[in-house]
Amino acid sequence: MMDNQQFTALAREAWDEAAPIHWKHTQRLVAAFENPETSFVTPLHAAELERAGLVGAEVAQLNCNNGRELISMTRLGARRGVGFDISAEFIDQAKRLARAADAPCTFEATDVYDIVDDHDGRFDLVVVTSGALCFMPDLNSYVRVARRLLKPGGRLNIYDCHPIVDMLELDRDRRNRPVEFVRSYFDKTPLRHRSGLDYVGGSTYDAKEIYYFHYTLEDILTAVLAAGFELETFKETGEDPSDAYKSLEASDIKPPLSFMLTARAV
Repeated sequence: MMDNQQFTALAREAWDEAAPIHWKHTQRLVAAFENPETSFVTPLHAAELERAGLVGAEVAQLNCNNGRELISMTRLGARRGVGFDISAEFIDQAKRLARAADAPCTFEATDVYDIVDDHDGRFDLVVVTSGALCFMPDLNSYVRVARRLLKPGGRLNIYDCHPIVDMLELDRDRRNRPVEFVRSYFDKTPLRHRSGLDYVGGSTYDAKEIYYFHYTLEDILTAVLAAGFELETFKETGEDPSDAYKSLEASDIKPPLSFMLTARAV
């Protein structure tokens, strides 16, 4: 079994490879952000962020990708945003978008596990969004990083895919076949993935390998509480934050596709 550093090194290479593929689709966001009304935070998430104290807050986003959500948070009232991501290529995209939006955001290319301690105790709010937890080989250490970044009484907000979707195929892989369970909810074996990370355009390619890690709701809630947080809110929703299960979002089945929690550092 590889160690955490080996897993994250592979992730860095895979995301750097995916960045120019994403940019073919997302460079349009440069023009979009020139409109001051543009936001990439859903109304559901925006309402919870406001309740968690977003307005006037210093906000960190872990695994920020191209920064579009963090930039949007400053438009919703955050005083300043700092985004961290392992891919230098995506951080470059985030900086371009922040300039286009004239947003009070900075971005740092780093393995989240290695965020320098200069940031400790700096933030009012740490935000984690869809597509972050599943690439983290050590959930407990990840949540502890979020905890050390926060001021006393600061809050952690997680809005991610519901773990139950790990039992299903992505829309792009399932195509028109009926929905069925393809994996046990309790199977924690890391999944090796080589078909690419183009969740924007939906293409597949012979990609550098990356590993997915499945965590149950029990794993996530236990990690949050063990890191020194007090749970304030927890919600399950039918909203698909990943755009990977849109067919289910519109179906009559109505499975939970995402969860949202806010916890306060104690």
